[in-house]
Amino acid sequence: MKKMRIYFALLAVAFGAVIFSSCNKEYAEPTINWTGSVSRNISFDDDSNWNLDLNITFAAEAGLEEIQIWKNIHKGLDVIEVRLSDPTGYAGLTTFEYNFTMNHTLSDFTGGVTKIVYEFIVKDKEGQTATKEYTFFVIEAFNVTFVVKDGFNNNITDAVITLGTKTNDAGVYLFEYIKPELEYNYEVVRNGYETVSGTFTMPGNDTTINVVMTTKLAAEWSADIVLALSSQVSWATYNGVLVGQYQSNDLGMAYTYTNAGIGRITTTSNCSGFVEVNVENITSYDALVNAYNNGTAVTQYDLNVDEIRAYQTKYFAVKFTDNTYKLVWYKFGHRSPTTGNILGFAYKGKA
Repeated sequence: MKKMRIYFALLAVAFGAVIFSSCNKEYAEPTINWTGSVSRNISFDDDSNWNLDLNITFAAEAGLEEIQIWKNIHKGLDVIEVRLSDPTGYAGLTTFEYNFTMNHTLSDFTGGVTKIVYEFIVKDKEGQTATKEYTFFVIEAFNVTFVVKDGFNNNITDAVITLGTKTNDAGVYLFEYIKPELEYNYEVVRNGYETVSGTFTMPGNDTTINVVMTTKLAAEWSADIVLALSSQVSWATYNGVLVGQYQSNDLGMAYTYTNAGIGRITTTSNCSGFVEVNVENITSYDALVNAYNNGTAVTQYDLNVDEIRAYQTKYFAVKFTDNTYKLVWYKFGHRSPTTGNILGFAYKGKA
């Protein structure tokens, strides 16, 4: 579609001949001027550059005949031409000052728009014309959607995501108007989970980024929990203090039997079982759950306890009936005919 509108002065001449008079005055071509640029790039995340405000000077030595203003909207190969209201008040003038303003909204630049061209045309009384344009270049942009899950494919719906310099509210996983072919950093944060960071190059289409967040394991161990042999609850002591319990729902364990060098632990009513694990492999809550699920769970276990060797450290992944898990540390065990038989533990759960 033609962009330049040229107005021709047609001279009707008798007998088909064009006659020039040597005394005709020649006028300079008209001009259109304003201070500043003639184009800009649209940034979708900054509405301060969406509007247009031009102080335009139209000049014509032969006198101003007509001023036109057009808005040309480019969508792919199509151009939508809109004639705007023409200025008034310039009849008989050779110069005319005009303030042109145009306020836009985001919808003006979306829906496939690649640029908007404001075209200013002036015609003088001799039929000479001049044209000047101001162009908004719209860089095509696309959406990025994050899908956030934990290590067991459960949706996490309230993470806080930062993409580039923009941080959305918790749970808002859609980022709009992201420019393609640029590299972006992102960060996904949620209490109780390891922060996930990444980098990607934005493609020329809407895209989805899948994020898997690892659940944190508590950083610190609990205070020591001491159990007495079930038959010695009324008198067994630890560091001179009556123990007074043989089972703990926090541990999921009960001290129910001893024979020579063993101290047997069994599950409590709120415990599904426990699996001995290598603590060096338990770096997160997710790793703890996987260790339990990949191991062979038992409901009783014989710990090493004797009078000569105070304890032999063990670690257990423990599953509870509410589908939570804990890492339990067997720290110490003592057998004594005077202070009784005791086992000492500590635990970590989800951060």
